[in-house]
Amino acid sequence: MPPPPWRRFRHGVVASTNDLAFAAIEAGEAQHGDAFIAEAQTAGRGTRGRRWESEVGGLYLSVVLLSETMPPPGAWTCAGALAVHDLAASGGADVVIKWPNDVTTTAGAKIAGVLAESRGLRADGPATFVLGIGLNVCGRGPSSALRAERPVASLGEVAPGLELADAEEGLLAALERRAAEVIRGPGGLYGEFFDRCALGGERVLVEGAEQQVTGTWTGLDPFLGLRIEEGGRARHLPVAHVRSVQSAP
Repeated sequence: MPPPPWRRFRHGVVASTNDLAFAAIEAGEAQHGDAFIAEAQTAGRGTRGRRWESEVGGLYLSVVLLSETMPPPGAWTCAGALAVHDLAASGGADVVIKWPNDVTTTAGAKIAGVLAESRGLRADGPATFVLGIGLNVCGRGPSSALRAERPVASLGEVAPGLELADAEEGLLAALERRAAEVIRGPGGLYGEFFDRCALGGERVLVEGAEQQVTGTWTGLDPFLGLRIEEGGRARHLPVAHVRSVQSAP
């Protein structure tokens, strides 16, 4: 696939930019690199279907991404989180990635969330995904009810001088580079993701679909998943089966 051309479709207040992207796909109107951008969202989604309201002052976009072959599990999430990290770091911010799809300050205040979704993948065509990114640039971020659940921060607080328009251009440029890595072969992408994770190299409690595993998180492989070492032994947990990674008690 060629680099994304980023056809941009701008909206005011919408329910979800991911839903706009999927509607375009279902209508046969979407192209690789289409970007749906909104001023605010009333029903954005997070992991496991969590609802997420997004107020004015943030960058809320969803892009259509195609690849000739199916990427490994979590590849587009890695690409999106790293693109946000790239943008924040370019402005001098010290941020980390929280598994699986948040970018936070080192103190744990959420700046951005990433959600990659697919629907009805077909064996006879390109793999079609929608990658949604919600980035609090200069606003209050989520609703007051959601702010009460966890600390939040804005990009402007940790990278002063980055305006909304600058954030959009910088994020899409970073995402173009990261998307190319997914399409070429995402092995290095997972290594970078691990290096920038808040808990990489630490003792963690991993909650899987059917089990909990404790040990030191020592690596991330696109096909094998999380490498967890404990008592001189190592095991891998597939990315698709990992629900959460937390500091071990």
